[in-house]
Amino acid sequence: MKSLKFNAMKILLSTRFSSFAAVLSVLMLAGCAQTASKPDSTAKTADTSSDSLSQQDRVSFFVNHARNGECDDVAKGISAGIPINQRDALDQTALIAAVSHNYVQCVRLLLDKGADTKVTDNAGWTPLIFAAYFGGSDEMLNLLLDHGAEINAQNDRGLTALYLASVTGHEPQVKLLLARGADRNIASKAGYTPLVAAKMKTLDTIVALLDPSAAKPASPSASAPSASH
Repeated sequence: MKSLKFNAMKILLSTRFSSFAAVLSVLMLAGCAQTASKPDSTAKTADTSSDSLSQQDRVSFFVNHARNGECDDVAKGISAGIPINQRDALDQTALIAAVSHNYVQCVRLLLDKGADTKVTDNAGWTPLIFAAYFGGSDEMLNLLLDHGAEINAQNDRGLTALYLASVTGHEPQVKLLLARGADRNIASKAGYTPLVAAKMKTLDTIVALLDPSAAKPASPSASAPSASH
């Protein structure tokens, strides 16, 4: 009799557990689906004139317009009185955001409206340092420099625009910065100059720009015509 009761209880518990597991499985799948769904696209185009938005929200939308190259919306934000040099939740100003994605038109607009080339993120990166690191166009770098960007400014690790252009192998940016007077002898807090860092990374073309006397001589076979020509 006890055996029958025990078996009956096992069957009941097993049935209930299976049902609970099935429900739990469905809930977990639903949660995964919700997590993987695309973000609401209306967030990007929200009405920034709404009274429900905080000042920080307005700044975030403004900077994001610059980040996406939406220069007309950037102009509207400026006209609406959004502080042009305020940083968003990602610690970037509109100028830094536009520079980082090489949106020259937005950069020009922001600079013409008074964006400060000396305002940094919390790691000390100026717009010019970002431009050098990401390989910004010559037009971009010249715009920043012509609007007061400090060419030898250092971030919190002591890295300059020239240093970052050098270690990332951006030859055109290194040429431009040197031509505009960048100091090639400024060392990082770790003690490395752009030249030393470029040598460590075996970036021979960059080394040649920073110190022509240190450039490797061209291999005779490299310039010799092939036997088939």
